[in-house]
Amino acid sequence: MKILLSMLSICTISSFSYAGFSPIDDAELGAISGQSGITIEADLYATIGSFEYTDEGRISVNDIIIGGANKPTYFGKDWGNSSHSGNKLDGSLVTIDVLADGDLVIAGSVNPALGGGIIDFGISTGSIQLLSADRLTSATLIDSISITGIITKFRTKIDAASLHILTEVEFGIDDLDIDISGLNLKVENAFIASSSYFESLEDWGSQGLALQDITAKVSLDIHADDAGLHINTTSLEFDMGIGSVSIADASIGSFRLDNVNLTQSSMIISGHP
Repeated sequence: MKILLSMLSICTISSFSYAGFSPIDDAELGAISGQSGITIEADLYATIGSFEYTDEGRISVNDIIIGGANKPTYFGKDWGNSSHSGNKLDGSLVTIDVLADGDLVIAGSVNPALGGGIIDFGISTGSIQLLSADRLTSATLIDSISITGIITKFRTKIDAASLHILTEVEFGIDDLDIDISGLNLKVENAFIASSSYFESLEDWGSQGLALQDITAKVSLDIHADDAGLHINTTSLEFDMGIGSVSIADASIGSFRLDNVNLTQSSMIISGHP
């Protein structure tokens, strides 16, 4: 999870940083537009035939779709028009500002024009395959992954003095399904929510849930040095449930993880000879 969120943050920052524009400071932007910084409103629906990572052999992720989930309810509740406005990843306003100390801040929030307080997203893949260098040998590692959920806040800052990337995301995953036929294994109806989710659901029921009950907050500090890419988790607490785990088409039951805390976890990503 930390790697996924970190890579999304880095890709977002890179897409703005290398879009082919000359650097402009906030004073110049204010003179051009009459206000400080930039606001971006965009819709996204993307399909990717395949994504391959190549070492000596390859890992191929096929039939990727990124867009909106467009579901009537999340965690058993209708959260407004912004959560079912179509199959695009929409409803967000992204602001870009350069602060007086040189820090770059990119912040995302919900567009009030759509109504509702959330941004819905859907991500799915087809098969994930292992391939030999000559492509004559292959194996299906995972048959499919499907994720739907919501985001209420995203912000990231690149510190000019240290080049640390500080990122905060508030999100909830209301349905995660994974099919691994090679192991005769299926994970269905998994979810991730706030660390108060189970308690709030018991006290108030699904219709009484608030946004803070269904969204987990993750805070990351990302930086690089000679050792590699450091991803430090400064805050991550959540509740998690798995509706069903099946082996050989027979359910072995459901699972519940309450008050999971991964704060102060860290990892270093680097290449090897």
